[in-house]
Amino acid sequence: MKILTDFQTKSGRKIEVIAPSHKHLFALVEFVNRLIQEDTFLTLTGRLKTYGEERHWLEQTLKNIDLGKTFLIWAIFENKIVGQADIERGKAGVRDWHVGKIGLMVDQDFRRDGIGEFLLKFILNQAKQMKIKIAILDIFSDNKAGISLYEKLGFNEYGRLPKGLLRKGRYSDDIEMYLEISSLAKATRDK
Repeated sequence: MKILTDFQTKSGRKIEVIAPSHKHLFALVEFVNRLIQEDTFLTLTGRLKTYGEERHWLEQTLKNIDLGKTFLIWAIFENKIVGQADIERGKAGVRDWHVGKIGLMVDQDFRRDGIGEFLLKFILNQAKQMKIKIAILDIFSDNKAGISLYEKLGFNEYGRLPKGLLRKGRYSDDIEMYLEISSLAKATRDK
């Protein structure tokens, strides 16, 4: 297990931030399936994931990390994955290589405790090192806490697809947000 850093949450829990590895594959399956069962503000939905599916996903992700296409971290508390953040470069090739799509997931028992913000800042700093210039993401319009966090860090809305996402039988707008990475230091300094 490669510990990249650690930090203390608002409530005093010590979180380790680690690079992904096969060692935590069972913890990954449990984490992802908890989020699927919760049916939270993620595009992850439907049936529970199998060990084999997550192993395949992890192997592909580790290859993409080695190729410089992706960077991913896990937040660990007592050997349990409680958060995940990643940034993945554009898939269209060299024309959008400077754009990275952000993903962020936090266990429901650990939300509003500073984990999401810490992971997001960590990922954005890594994006800078990867020479990614623009970070983008999609978010449910009724995910007010998530929108607030992204805006706090300087993200701005650039698009909206009305009723673009479906969750728990209700439609939400799919809001697209972006951040110019060079504006990151200013945004976090001003807040």
